[in-house]
This record gives sequence, structure tokens and C-alpha cells, in this order.
Amino acid sequence: MEKISWRALAFAGLVLFAALVAGCSDEAAAPPADAAPAVTTAAGPLYGAGDLVKNPQSTAGTAVLIIRYDAGSDKYERAYVYPNSDGSLGYRLDSKTDLIERSMIERTYTEKIRTVAVASIPVGSTTTVTTTVITTTTTKGSTVTTATTTKGYAPKISGVEPDKGKTGETVSITELTGLNFLSGANVTLKKGSSQIHATDVVVTPTLITCKFTIPADASLEMWDLIVKNSDGQYDTFQNAFRVQQGTATTTTTTTTSSAATSLVTITSILDSVLTTGNGEAYKEVSILGTNLTAAKGMKLSGPMTITANIISAETYKAKGYFNIPAASAGVYTVSVMDSSGTVLATSSGTLTIQ
Repeated sequence: MEKISWRALAFAGLVLFAALVAGCSDEAAAPPADAAPAVTTAAGPLYGAGDLVKNPQSTAGTAVLIIRYDAGSDKYERAYVYPNSDGSLGYRLDSKTDLIERSMIERTYTEKIRTVAVASIPVGSTTTVTTTVITTTTTKGSTVTTATTTKGYAPKISGVEPDKGKTGETVSITELTGLNFLSGANVTLKKGSSQIHATDVVVTPTLITCKFTIPADASLEMWDLIVKNSDGQYDTFQNAFRVQQGTATTTTTTTTSSAATSLVTITSILDSVLTTGNGEAYKEVSILGTNLTAAKGMKLSGPMTITANIISAETYKAKGYFNIPAASAGVYTVSVMDSSGTVLATSSGTLTIQ
């Protein structure tokens, strides 16, 4: 009888142990009642179409307009927006856009100014003159009509070709380029109190053609070029035109001479802060200025000298790509050179690499 009881007791212990093990396994496998599956989603773009953004560290008056976000390439399509004559953001120079890596845009342009309709930012000349007629009645019963005019943007000269002429000759200006030119504009060369007024002036919003008859006794030096719109607003392009000595005889001759280098200037640096370390092979540097078609190379001078080739050069804008070495942080001077390496223009201490 004792032997049977011992076996029964052992069997009961085994059954109890198995039950405990099974219970522990089930408890470990069951998830907590309030647990939710983890969901990971890639962060979407910070900006959308119509966002105007800028680099808060840049002192330039320009901003970047986001045209759209391309999910396939993970890039933003962007365009530059330039300030009006009163300093407010107002227009694009042309219809060109660029596709730029999303990471670069969001890292550099961290300040959002506002959101606008993309089509609301005008391209090129946007000058409009609005006239409002106000009618009042005097005490004698007569009607007096007063017109008030709201002026548009002032003209902006970007270049002139040809940029020189000889005394005693008539020079045909084939390309006086810029923005916001109005029909009826006057074109003048000015040196001190002396002026040469253009004739046969033909005006489009971005191009003027005209003729200058240069007096035989005109000063042989650089003259300023002035475009004055019919609304009274004007722009002066300093040292834009060179008057050279003409022939002293009345015989018509044909001579061949090398063209003098046009006056090249750098007026501003777009995106004046370059950020390194994001894996990009090259960094873009864009500048605005005058007669930049003469520029064939660009360099940065600072803690080290870094050179690049110009990939596009227009009269008013040039762009180059730089391979930025490591440990290159600092403030740099931007220069453009001709094909022989001669420096044509510089902008001192206007670019920062960080």
C-alpha cells in the first residue's frame, strides 16, 4: 500500500510541473494587451510648391522659390527670386530652374519666408503702370479730374554691346540688355556735365537698340550709361562705355584691332554660405555682375585657393562648380578670370565655407 501511494504522489507532481511550464510559455509568448506594432515612415519634404525660403546666414537679398518636389529623384525644383528696387522680393530674371538634392535645400535654406502661388512671381520685366482716376466736384459745380499714377519697377541695366566707340563716328548699340525697360525710354552717355543722347531708340522690356553719334571733341575715357524710363525712374551703369580716338582724316578706312576687355564686375554672390560634408562631389557658386561672358574661370581665395571651370556664363550671371577639399572652412574672396588666368573682377570676403 505504501509503494502504490508513493508512485501516485510522484505522478501527480509531474503533472503539476508540466502545467506550470506550459503556463509560463504561454505567458511569455502573448504580447501585452496595449502593445501596438511599430510603424516607421520616411520623413517627407519640408517644403512644397510656392514656398519662398532663404539661408538665414546669407546677406544677399535673394530667395529661393520652390517650384515643386520630385519624389522620384528626391529633389526640389528651384528658382531664384530677386528683390525689387524697394528691397522687397519680387521677380525672377528668367524662366530657368534647377533640380537640387532635397537634403541640400533643407539643410541650407532653413528660413521659410512665406508661401505664394508659383505663377504669381513674375519672370523678367514686370513693369506695370496703373492709373487711377478720381473725380471731385468744386463749389461752383464744375468737375475736376485728377489722375494718380503708381510707378512700376525701376529699369536695371545688365550690359551693353558694343561697349566702345570712336570720336567723330556713329556707333550702333545692338544689345543694351536689362530689365524693366519702358517704351519711350531715353538712353544717354554721361561724363561729368557732358552728355551724348541716343537716337533711333527701340525699346523692349529686356532689350534696347539705339545709336550714339560721338562728337569729335568727346573725352577719351569711360562714360556712364543711363536709361531713364518714361515714368521718370532710371538706372546708371557706371563706366559702361569707352570713347576712343577716331581717325583725323575724312577717308574711310577699315582697321582690325583686338577688342578691349569689357569692364567686368561682381555685384553679388548667390548662396554665400557653402556647407560641406554632405557627400556631394561638387558645390555650385553662382554670381551676378556685368559683362561676365568674358569670364572663363572662377576661383576662391582664402585659407586655401580653390579653382573651378565656369559651366555657364551670361552677361549678368556666371556659375561654376568647385570640388571643396577637407579642412577648407573659412571666409573666401571670389574671383573670375579670362582664358589666360588674368583676374577680371573680385568680390572680397563674400563667401563662407563651413
